[in-house]
Amino acid sequence: MLDTVVFVDPTVTEFFTNEMVLAKVNAEVDSALARRFHISGYPTAVLVNNDGTEVDRIVGFAPAAEYLKMIKDYEQGIGTLDDLLNQAKTSEDRKLYYDIAEKYKYRGGDEDAVAWYGKVVDAGSPTDSLSGEARMALADMHRRDKEYDKSLAAFAAIKKDFGSGQFAEVADIWSAIVYRVKGDTTAAINAFEKFATDYPESEDLGYVKAQIEKLKNPPPPKDEEGK
Repeated sequence: MLDTVVFVDPTVTEFFTNEMVLAKVNAEVDSALARRFHISGYPTAVLVNNDGTEVDRIVGFAPAAEYLKMIKDYEQGIGTLDDLLNQAKTSEDRKLYYDIAEKYKYRGGDEDAVAWYGKVVDAGSPTDSLSGEARMALADMHRRDKEYDKSLAAFAAIKKDFGSGQFAEVADIWSAIVYRVKGDTTAAINAFEKFATDYPESEDLGYVKAQIEKLKNPPPPKDEEGK
């Protein structure tokens, strides 16, 4: 088990004390182990067999009861990637396709993730909510892989197709973030300022304004002594 969570719930503590071996690893320090298991988000818990083969993983937080249920289900082969792939052989459930894509994404299986996200979109409308989630995930995968132009194009297409609403808003703010990460300060400022104008009631407005301030007034560079 690879994890960054401090288990404080007594039922969780008891489970890992009596029923499973828990190894807590700082993936930012043990980079070799992080690369082996393709850790891309924190916290991540990887359930492995005695031989080190991955059974499945949990990314993010969950209530104690839900967390334990997922682990116990995985022990029984329920809800694992293999289980979902077997279900997909006889099912055309788009939500199932999406769940498979998410499994691959967090395992570092980008090509498989792209293929299954594509199935989600192809099997439905390109502008329904599930397609929106899949298309956002694909755009973010490009960002994560530092394919910034592809990411910007994908977010722009989402904005164009959805026009307004949640997906358009999220696409706009992520476009600004991608410009910033890409190093295009002018485009990033323009994108953040447009976001602030277009979405004055957004819960992200404080973050956006802080980004504009940082981009317009960056801290002075440190000298050779790091001061």
